[in-house]
Amino acid sequence: MDNTVGDLLNLRGVRLSEASNLVETVGFRCLGVAEKIPELEEDTGSSVHVWHVPKAIIPVSVAEAERWLVDAPSGPHWILSEREFEDQAKEILSSKLKIELWNPDVLSRWIGEAVLRGDLEAKIPQITPNEEITEEIIEEKLPNKLVILPPIIDLDEWCIQRGMEYVDAKPILLQSRIWNINGALVSPDGEREEGNWSVLEDPWANRLEAHDSDQVLNTPPNLRLIIAKENKWLTDTDLRVMLVGILESRRQKQEEAIEGSSVRSTMLERWSFDSDGAILEEIPSAIPGWLLDHEGGIELLHSRNGRTYEINSSEAP
Repeated sequence: MDNTVGDLLNLRGVRLSEASNLVETVGFRCLGVAEKIPELEEDTGSSVHVWHVPKAIIPVSVAEAERWLVDAPSGPHWILSEREFEDQAKEILSSKLKIELWNPDVLSRWIGEAVLRGDLEAKIPQITPNEEITEEIIEEKLPNKLVILPPIIDLDEWCIQRGMEYVDAKPILLQSRIWNINGALVSPDGEREEGNWSVLEDPWANRLEAHDSDQVLNTPPNLRLIIAKENKWLTDTDLRVMLVGILESRRQKQEEAIEGSSVRSTMLERWSFDSDGAILEEIPSAIPGWLLDHEGGIELLHSRNGRTYEINSSEAP
């Protein structure tokens, strides 16, 4: 995107010079300083700092906007954002003089019009055979009923904690699956209690965990889906074995009251999960994440556990 904006401005006769004495703010990248921007309705009368906000799952928050305002130099600014802004964050920036904010819709129209005019040529990116991530990154049409879980970590806070002033973070989806389970718990005496459970299988973290069916994104993003390797998924046998440990229950033992005694039993009995008789329904799902491109290479950032995973053609993600 940085190069695309630079190319468009060059075609308009605008040259970007490097900004000096600039404090980079996480999530905001300064592309340079221009003497004049034809796209801006009003003549600012002085040099304009041009900023790019890369894509991310969540909108730009009030805290991010305020942090940028503290670090931004004086003078006019033009912000081209691939992320939406929270309403209050947008109001904060709009209340300041000489800040032109273009949201994703305006930015997309600007680039689209340039393509239609013939200023830019649209091409489908090709992945060359020698790229390390060829095997893992597979763009696939998203299933109609794909369940997408909400992220837990905040990308900007994650970057700040690790001292990363700027990192190219592209939002993606990590393939996972949810198992809808109909089965029964069995007491030591053979008593059965039918039930329904939901379990998330996360192949990236090699983890199986209970899932709250309410924890889903109501407006799922249309992003690239990264497919997990086949050897990362649990077999039916392994899945049923692991479900026993996750779904079994410990309950207070129910004993008949002894006449004249007020003592209650504190013993716990194990209600085991009947994995062999359970019916398992697979529901396609995905976990939001980011593809990080930084000095250390390219990594996948998991949005629910905050861990990164290397991706290349010879190692597991």
